[in-house]
Amino acid sequence: MVSQFVTRRKFLGSTALSVAGAAMIPLASNLKISAASMPMSAPLEEFDYGQVSVTSELHEAQLQHCVSVLMGLNEDSLLKPMRQMAGQPAPGADLGGWYIYDPNYDWHTFDAGFAPGATFGQWVSALARAYAISGAPELRNKVLRLNQLYAASMSDGFFEKNRFPAYCFDKLVCGLIDSHHWAGDPDAFAILQRTTDTALRHMPEHAVEQGVSWRPGTDESYTWDESYTVPENLFIAYQRGAGDRYKELGARYLDDKLFAPLAAGENSLAGKHAYSHVNALCSAMQAYLTLGSEMHLRAAKNGFDMVLAQSFVTGGWGPNERLRATDSDDVFASLMDSHSSFETPCGSYAHFKLTRYLLRVTGDSRFGDSMERMMYNTVLGARPLEPEPLH
Repeated sequence: MVSQFVTRRKFLGSTALSVAGAAMIPLASNLKISAASMPMSAPLEEFDYGQVSVTSELHEAQLQHCVSVLMGLNEDSLLKPMRQMAGQPAPGADLGGWYIYDPNYDWHTFDAGFAPGATFGQWVSALARAYAISGAPELRNKVLRLNQLYAASMSDGFFEKNRFPAYCFDKLVCGLIDSHHWAGDPDAFAILQRTTDTALRHMPEHAVEQGVSWRPGTDESYTWDESYTVPENLFIAYQRGAGDRYKELGARYLDDKLFAPLAAGENSLAGKHAYSHVNALCSAMQAYLTLGSEMHLRAAKNGFDMVLAQSFVTGGWGPNERLRATDSDDVFASLMDSHSSFETPCGSYAHFKLTRYLLRVTGDSRFGDSMERMMYNTVLGARPLEPEPLH
């Protein structure tokens, strides 16, 4: 009798994931990629959460702790900045930190109020995925309730007054499509349509790089939005049945000023904000999966190799939240002059997604190894999520 349990390494060893041949194929700028990293005829399918077990007490404890904190967050507090920015009654205590809304916020301080309500969609996504893992009805109920509360507080004011309308929109899209897919929220797509209509009135017409002003009468901090990351979740929304508009919007917001040089082997990542531009490579992968664009696949593969070439031994990257020029001494120098070595929660999130896409498309197990290195060396060492702000 064959056991129903198969480890990751046994699975990799018993399949054709590692394509035969170690011939090196030259790319522009002397980058090289193995034959195993070329696209397969059809991407590998992903396992559902219910098909996978993680037999690690440390992983399980981290998951349960995070879920417990999210379940315990006061719902009025979660909705407070959105209600305040909509001019609605806003009961509940402030959550603190960047999450709160402060109309008199001074961006020079980088203090509380920098990105009000920005993580709401991510937390809803996390709860939806936790429900997919456990099937606990209280998790699904929380997801559906939060989505309804958000829908009642939705306003132009939230996006107009926010420094990060595209970032917030991206995370809200993520939360809603995951609510639909993993928690079966019957209203998620209707809320998504309203969110999209509202957010687009306050976003640029296309991807805008950080540091470029596009909102008249605003200060420098309003140029730090990340509109170049939004195609990924828009393409996924289209794939999950939200409508053709999301495919069209995904294509519109592709940052080809970044991707075209990368596809040609030029390091257009040097000097860029680390997390958000690695996250943007996930949009390039979704452009390949949705539109069949080989140029975007090359951009993502070359970009990943450029990031890998400047990574720490832990697998982390982006000292002081910046990517570096390939083969420069900047990463080594950062070990001497900075303690800000890797933005773990955000950076690992982007890294996991990118390596998962590349593994699915190429069948090259080195992307799974990179994901595993990131998990053990960064995520498991992250400070625990706490219900109260640190002082």
